[in-house]
Amino acid sequence: MSSKNSRPIYKLLVPLLCSSLLASCDQESDFAKKTQPPQVSAVVIRDAIPGLSEEYAKVRRQQIAQVDYRLSVKLDSHQEIFSGTVNADIKFQKQLQQALTIDFSGGTVDAVKVDGEEVPFEYNGHFIRISQQHLAKKEHLIEVDYQQPYSNNGSGLHRFEDPKDGKVYMYTDFEPFDANRLFPHFDQPNLKARYTLDVTAPKDWIVISAERENRVEEKGEKNHWFFPQTQKFSSYVFSLHAGPYHIWEDDADGIPLRLMARQSLVEYVKTDDWFTFTKQSFEFFQPYFEIDYPFNKYDQILVPDFNAGAMENVGSVTFNDAYVSRGEKTQAQRMRLANVIAHELAHQWFGDLVTMNWWDDLWLNESFATYMANLSLAENSEFTNAWENFYLGTKQWAYHSDQRPTTHAIQLPVKNTDEAFANFDGITYGKGGSVLKQLPYYLGEEEFRKGVSNYLKELSYQNSTLDDFIGHLGKAAGINLDAWQQQWLYQAGLNTIEASFQCENDKISNLTLTQSAPEAYPTLREQRTQLGFYRMADGNMKRVATLPVLYNGAATVVKKAKGLPCPQILYPNEGDWAFVKVNLDRVTVKNMAQHINDIEQPFARLMLWQSLFDSTYDAKLPLDEYISFILTNGAAEQDINAVRLNARYLGFVYGYLNQVPVSEERRAELKQAIEDFVWKQLQQASASSDQQKVWFRTFTDVAHSAAALSNAKRMLLGEFAIEGLTLDPDMRWQLISLQNRYLFADYELAITQELQKDNSDRSKLNAIAAEAIRPLPEIKQKWLDNLILYRDKFKLSELRKATYSLFTSEQIELFNTQSERIFAALEQVNNEDSPELIGAYSYMFPLICSKEGAQQISDVLKSMQQLKPILVKALKNHHHTSERCIKMGEALVQHQKG
Repeated sequence: MSSKNSRPIYKLLVPLLCSSLLASCDQESDFAKKTQPPQVSAVVIRDAIPGLSEEYAKVRRQQIAQVDYRLSVKLDSHQEIFSGTVNADIKFQKQLQQALTIDFSGGTVDAVKVDGEEVPFEYNGHFIRISQQHLAKKEHLIEVDYQQPYSNNGSGLHRFEDPKDGKVYMYTDFEPFDANRLFPHFDQPNLKARYTLDVTAPKDWIVISAERENRVEEKGEKNHWFFPQTQKFSSYVFSLHAGPYHIWEDDADGIPLRLMARQSLVEYVKTDDWFTFTKQSFEFFQPYFEIDYPFNKYDQILVPDFNAGAMENVGSVTFNDAYVSRGEKTQAQRMRLANVIAHELAHQWFGDLVTMNWWDDLWLNESFATYMANLSLAENSEFTNAWENFYLGTKQWAYHSDQRPTTHAIQLPVKNTDEAFANFDGITYGKGGSVLKQLPYYLGEEEFRKGVSNYLKELSYQNSTLDDFIGHLGKAAGINLDAWQQQWLYQAGLNTIEASFQCENDKISNLTLTQSAPEAYPTLREQRTQLGFYRMADGNMKRVATLPVLYNGAATVVKKAKGLPCPQILYPNEGDWAFVKVNLDRVTVKNMAQHINDIEQPFARLMLWQSLFDSTYDAKLPLDEYISFILTNGAAEQDINAVRLNARYLGFVYGYLNQVPVSEERRAELKQAIEDFVWKQLQQASASSDQQKVWFRTFTDVAHSAAALSNAKRMLLGEFAIEGLTLDPDMRWQLISLQNRYLFADYELAITQELQKDNSDRSKLNAIAAEAIRPLPEIKQKWLDNLILYRDKFKLSELRKATYSLFTSEQIELFNTQSERIFAALEQVNNEDSPELIGAYSYMFPLICSKEGAQQISDVLKSMQQLKPILVKALKNHHHTSERCIKMGEALVQHQKG
């Protein structure tokens, strides 16, 4: 998930793999044998609850040797349900000893047949149960006629009606356990199948799936689409999309490419970027993996109301159409698009061709695609600063997640599909991707690549485990990775390193790297890092040396550092080789404060700016000192990634200023200083530059004075303009939301007038956000009623938009007046709603920077023991953020006293 190339030779891939690689089609390899079904002897009764447990999935994998599906679906643009028939051609491992269950959530089952004869069945809204007495042979054809409502929450088969033109579009999103909302089947990754699909749909629609259609027949006012049988893959990457999509076509060295979007977005789609980034990814991945793209075509479909960034369906990847900007993208936004395109394409090999056996290896699936996407961009695109961008985004997400109480090992048990959903986080993507990034430094780049290639070749079209992957890497490098695997993948927590050194005659006489670990996660790890040594020369802080170091244990004496120039700045993770938090030595801190803008290396400055904020977040550097440092030194910084980082954290600390215990006079002074600085940067940034767009966004986050709000209103009305800054529709909505946040001037009229100009779904969602953000008790009451009492009347995308905006940091008193109701509703939301909506509900909790608020969260966690993992995780993280804010406030108060 967003979370990926072939010539005509792909048709020869399967026989070549069978005849010439490590495993043959007739004889399983040692690695492949590991993924064969476990021998389960005990009968396991499946509970009548949503989702699928690992325990029962093992039983069913032991029952079923092979399954293929023939699926017929009837779609209608006006009805609220669709109907279908599925034929499952099943071979069993042996005679069944217990009933068979077929996953199917929330629909209606009209009939079940076995080998053409109707049989009795049970259906509880979660799965169909067929007694083993009706499945006495080793092979059976099970047919199920069913109906299912369309989804409005972005999962299953989602139906969207575009308010701009009334056209209806449908798409599917299945990971981890929603494919059974499209059709009844065995919805687990290690029961791979082949799929033959036919679809009846309105005449002006196109239908898209894993294969390109082989014929379309007219059927009155509808067309009947027929698709050939697919190759074998897991059902969570099967797909069905339909609607009057616009199509662009291209070719990647013999691979048919299509890009699709709804009609109302056509004018905004930058097809050159989409096809260029896609082709570059193909050019990189095929030789890297030494396997041509394993499927027959590659479609990319831009869809609305999507819950994630993208999803790696075989041959028909879906993307959130928020990637389509209605204005000019910044270079960072273009890089983000290139990254997600590469990420999903990498999944076509790693995830689709070779698939995890169960969801405990989800991290590997996503981490690998995360790492490979960035590697592809760094090696074969215009984005030469891809790894700086990785550090700024993905890696900070990982570091942040790894310091929370909800951190976990990269590899951990997943008891059921609900837990799989809860583990889509900064550890799954960010830390896993970062750990994979440091492996090539440890093993060697070519050894790592060869291990990946061998793994994919040997296990093509099969399921695999973590041991398979690590085993291939270790074999390729000639290194036993057992200890590395235990340290990095089975132990949680973030280590910290600090360099200490002494010098004689301006040369290093000794240097030691000290490693520490948090008390709760005491593991000390081994990894390779790089030391960067800096000294002033000719008015610049120049990097005078680098030194790779393999460190482990509590202390590592770096003997090769002896004799190197005595540094004025020493950074112990130069180039971001390692996954580790950095404590800077005193000499470096002193010189960084004086010379951060003199450092020649942009990446080094970026990492030092980050270290500065880390000190503030850890309550070591008082909040006002951090703000003062940024306001004094930040204007000189011109590297776009460092500008983005400083702008982000200014917005962050502005939110904290709204609640930390400081006098109102001092609070107002600091907030105004931030607002003035940001406004100045916005006005002075080069016309039409990325910096200008970054500072505009930050301005809409921190503007609050009457003068700033007046400037925002005048920009919206066209009465005032900043040279080079063109307001696209989404930027206009940022200004409208700002007006509503402070009830400034004609804030209600601003929404009404903008909707008259633009009635698109994006504008309607932005209008919801702009209303919900108003600091009025009646508005908060209205949207809480909608979220708690009337949520079935809204789409998930609408509820999400409201929760994101409902309580800003300065509106904590409005939250406090409603907090008992919000917390009391948790149990109802927990018991009645989908994981997607539960996740959206948790976003309404604002920054809570008081001991009373933190205690309230603790009390809820203690009293509500049955909350689902995703809610427990959200509440624990909110509590952690509160404690951080309290400590930052205490540090600020102490600094003011001292």
